[in-house]
Amino acid sequence: MVLMGQGSPSGQAPDGYETGVQARACPVRGDVLSTQQLPGTRCAERASRSVKRALPDPDSPRERRDSAASAQGDWERLTLAAEDPRDDCPLQRLHSLKHLKSPFRRSLFPGVPPTLHFYTEDIEVLPLPPAIRRQLRWKVTSITPLLIRQTVVRSGFRLTRNGPYWNGTWGKHMKCFTFAEVKGFQKVNHFPGSFHLGRKDKLWQNVCRRGGGALRGPSMPLTFLLPQQLAACKEAWAEEEDPHCWILKPPASARGAGVHVVHKWSQVPKKQPLIVQRYIRSPYLINGTKFDLRLYALVTSFDPLRVYVARDGLVRFASIRYSQECEDFGDRFMHLTNYSINKKSATYASNTSKDDCEGHKWSIKALQKYLEDFGVDFEQLWQQMVDIIVKTLICCEGPINRLTQKHTTTRYNCYELFGFDILLDESLKPWLLEVNVSPSLRSATPVDFGVKSEIVKDLLNLVGFQLPQLMRSNFDMSLLAFYGLNDDNITMNPVLHSYALSAEERLKHKHYETLLEDDGILERLTPDDVRQLVSSEDELSRRGSFERVLPSACERGRLLLQGSFRRYYNVLLSAWESRFGQERRAGIARLQSLCSEGVHLIVPQDPIFPECHSPASEKRQKKNVTRNMSILAHKERQHRG
Repeated sequence: MVLMGQGSPSGQAPDGYETGVQARACPVRGDVLSTQQLPGTRCAERASRSVKRALPDPDSPRERRDSAASAQGDWERLTLAAEDPRDDCPLQRLHSLKHLKSPFRRSLFPGVPPTLHFYTEDIEVLPLPPAIRRQLRWKVTSITPLLIRQTVVRSGFRLTRNGPYWNGTWGKHMKCFTFAEVKGFQKVNHFPGSFHLGRKDKLWQNVCRRGGGALRGPSMPLTFLLPQQLAACKEAWAEEEDPHCWILKPPASARGAGVHVVHKWSQVPKKQPLIVQRYIRSPYLINGTKFDLRLYALVTSFDPLRVYVARDGLVRFASIRYSQECEDFGDRFMHLTNYSINKKSATYASNTSKDDCEGHKWSIKALQKYLEDFGVDFEQLWQQMVDIIVKTLICCEGPINRLTQKHTTTRYNCYELFGFDILLDESLKPWLLEVNVSPSLRSATPVDFGVKSEIVKDLLNLVGFQLPQLMRSNFDMSLLAFYGLNDDNITMNPVLHSYALSAEERLKHKHYETLLEDDGILERLTPDDVRQLVSSEDELSRRGSFERVLPSACERGRLLLQGSFRRYYNVLLSAWESRFGQERRAGIARLQSLCSEGVHLIVPQDPIFPECHSPASEKRQKKNVTRNMSILAHKERQHRG
């Protein structure tokens, strides 16, 4: 075992990164939309306008876009003034800005790099040192939301369209094999295989596969996959009393495209791929209209499964009063709640504030106030909806884990925000309708902006963007000291995000994956254990308005361990939460002591990498778990008898 330090081993910056004065003298051409190459106020204003023209957002009103660009121009002028190379004393100029917020968030643990701190637009932040700003690039795509662009630029990133050297991106889901091309210092907003959640057919298959037994799966309406389940669907249709009411959905569509409510068997296509789902005919109504809820869940890791739920979300109303009459089933403005559909209705009304209970789109906090005024226990309802999210993710984590282990090279690369659409029936029972892998972050209305801007800011903070490995000679030590940093741990250390295990660690994994108890798992923490626990605690400290729902010491955490395939890291974090969930300071102090000794930086000399478990290997492990359950049951009977 050896101790792995930080920084580039050869004293050179990673390939593709500029260093020192070279970056300003020889800027990269064509791929970076930057104001740093243009010192001076007038040039900064001109560059800011070019950013606005190059990256328009057609979904936002012109007034908001112009206002955002103006504010961004002010921010760029402040930053350029602080890092102007003609200034002989930049540190003195920074001292005059000492009242501003720090752009870094330090780790709870020694020897762990800081993360970049993202803020909302009303917060003034210290400008980053020039040597750091030159390394921060955000790759924009055709679907990168304006909120994401504004937030990352405010935190020092330059926007780029091309080139392989960028730190983060927000785009469409990628093909699984392309994740192998993502470099160790880059983050993307998807996991390989998350279509197992986003595709309606895959979601139902995973719920049926894993949702039996103790897990019981999330509450979903009865669903059939056509054409392969046509006979079963017809049988269920025949057993249902008139009038029939089912909803047809394409397996991989969004925004209500191709969705229809039908009441005749002749209306069901028999040969094309389709989802046929029992329609919930008696939804809970507000002001006589149907609505659903959009909850946002952030997954930062599938192994271990770490899940955070935003406490606020959206309530989306249909724009026509609800009716159960068959002749009204074709009215999409009545039966569908998608904003992309109802905004075209002549009766659609916008909301002017996210706190108001008016219009056809509310915030979840506004709904909470409304329901509590009628005596509804909203906290109990909220926990039921969170349970649906947790059970859904547990049902789908198996195939996503296999693809993630196969196609990624580091734990640092992936995170994903999911949009869960939930409907309340007349008895306020929540039902899962579908999961969106690319939930819209457009902010065209005050409600959207109020809810989503907070989610974007907290999401970027929570996933933890670290600085890529650079030349230490780039940094002015007095400048780093001003930010409360030192060059020993300012840049990311690949060791902290590695999949590599020692032989001893692999044996420990196999032992606790088949053992049905976790006694002793925390007694002797391995370096890999410490890295996982440090990452979990640091993440929790950055959660902002998100609520962590997994790992957990309560029933949700136990659900994760009741499946047929126990993952070691889930067992580890569950045991940690059981012991230190109520005494977190004691747990953090233990990890701080281990990090002070450098335990988290110890790497195996002969690394072993985890296997991509196939369904066959999961079956073998299920047999082992079943055997152990029988042994434990036999011992318990002997003890009683």
